[in-house]
Amino acid sequence: METNTTLRPLHWSYRWITLAIMSLICFAQYFIYDSITPLGTLIKQELGLSASEYGLLFSYYAVANVFFGMLLFAGVLVDWLGLKKSGILYGFLCFLGAALTALGTWQGLPGLLGPLHPWLQTAFFPSFSTELKVMLLGRMIYGVGAEAILVVNNKVLARWFKGKELAFAYGLNLTIMRLGTFLALTIQAPAAGWLGLRGSLWLAAILMGLGFATFFIYLALERAAIGRDGAPGTSSGVASADEKFVLRDAFSFDSSFWFICLLCVTFYSAVFPFQSYAPDLLHQKFGYSANKAGLLTSALILGTMIFTPILGWFVDHKGKRATLMVLGALLLIPSHLLIGLTMFPPVVPIFAIGVALSLVPAALWAAIPMMVPESRLGTAFGVVGYIQNVGLMLFPWIAGKIADAHTTLAIVDGQQVPKVDYTWTMMLFVGLGIAGFLFSLLLKWSDARRTDGQSIERVLLH
Repeated sequence: METNTTLRPLHWSYRWITLAIMSLICFAQYFIYDSITPLGTLIKQELGLSASEYGLLFSYYAVANVFFGMLLFAGVLVDWLGLKKSGILYGFLCFLGAALTALGTWQGLPGLLGPLHPWLQTAFFPSFSTELKVMLLGRMIYGVGAEAILVVNNKVLARWFKGKELAFAYGLNLTIMRLGTFLALTIQAPAAGWLGLRGSLWLAAILMGLGFATFFIYLALERAAIGRDGAPGTSSGVASADEKFVLRDAFSFDSSFWFICLLCVTFYSAVFPFQSYAPDLLHQKFGYSANKAGLLTSALILGTMIFTPILGWFVDHKGKRATLMVLGALLLIPSHLLIGLTMFPPVVPIFAIGVALSLVPAALWAAIPMMVPESRLGTAFGVVGYIQNVGLMLFPWIAGKIADAHTTLAIVDGQQVPKVDYTWTMMLFVGLGIAGFLFSLLLKWSDARRTDGQSIERVLLH
């Protein structure tokens, strides 16, 4: 019988195959997040939602993570339970949330709920429809799973890839994930035309179920690698004794780490809430159809899909992580100004936002393993994700409230239709871009003052 000492070493391609398989669950997770983005106008029309209520579908993604600390708990759980149990738990929550979101639009919902339906109508938030409440519950459960799955994913990559391969691996991982967003923005509006609003959301839920299934393929690959040369050192998937979480460790990270957190929340709050409203903005301001608006919004993701792996390779071989974050944060400001204040062809600044979404994450996520011990990575990613989720909870709703305040009724083909002026909503995103740029400068300043040899500007030597 072949023993561990006689097992063949892993081929160099094994870890890249592992990365590709692991990335598929995150691909589905990203698809679900934006599965409702190109359907915004249709959702508001068919379900009778205001802009701020539509924004809540994105805000509730982060509600449990922020108010109940679920994401911080997820970071601890990943460190304690290991990748297998936490990945299965949070992958299932992603699927359950996606299914409940689709269920909320089902015409047979009152009959399915039975006696719960009248109670649900009046028990809390009586101004919200039952359909909206079920969808919000689904988005909240999905948000708990989705953010935690990213913690699992990031720790997997940090275990399998070291040194000069790390940022490039993150770049490829992000490209696969954002392919999910790209496809959601391009196919969900046509899918709604073929299958209706409800059918398109059930299609998304099925895709999330398939993505969840791929995590078991990753676990099989991880199990097959146990004991073989080239596999990660902790092959059991469960944190060892010296990896246990200690509360005070969460507050021991240095100033560079906290500037990364602040950059993360302002930068992503200037990108993802904008992306959520972009199709309706393009429809309202530029007169594009739902299909074309979704397609043009996907230019944002196209930009990041092209440049993220390239910039990951650059970071691995040239360093300059803080510099890339400064450039990416700065690029958001003129891009949002052009969309908000001019009639300049929007595809250009939208694509530029996609480039910014390559510059910052390609450097940001690869910098975190340089700042904290591997045994605390789950906690570190959980802290960053928690702070990021504060922004993802607040700013979609704030953007919707601003849009509602600048909504008027216009007569189109003899019918009253809402007309939204998104100028001030875009100024909100400009302000967030400016704040992100300032935090990126503080990060660069703080990193330059490091004396421990762990500057994120440097090139890793192994």
